[in-house]
Amino acid sequence: MAIGRYRDVPADMDDVEREVAAAQYPEGGLVLGLGMGIVLPIVTVEALLVLAPILCGVAGFVLGRRIRDYEIRRRRAERSAGE
Repeated sequence: MAIGRYRDVPADMDDVEREVAAAQYPEGGLVLGLGMGIVLPIVTVEALLVLAPILCGVAGFVLGRRIRDYEIRRRRAERSAGE
């Protein structure tokens, strides 16, 4: 692990460099990034599993009503044209 002036031997580091190296910020960031990369899709998919049926159900209902209204208008127009 490169610290400061690309040194990774603790004996060659000063006190500040050793403290920073001991905190393992790059490794912690790596673990956090991997965790977020795993959790975000799971949360997103689960959220979609909850929301998708509701949203698709509402969208299907709205679409069905529009088709129904269109068919009523079309059939009434055909009936009035036939008379």
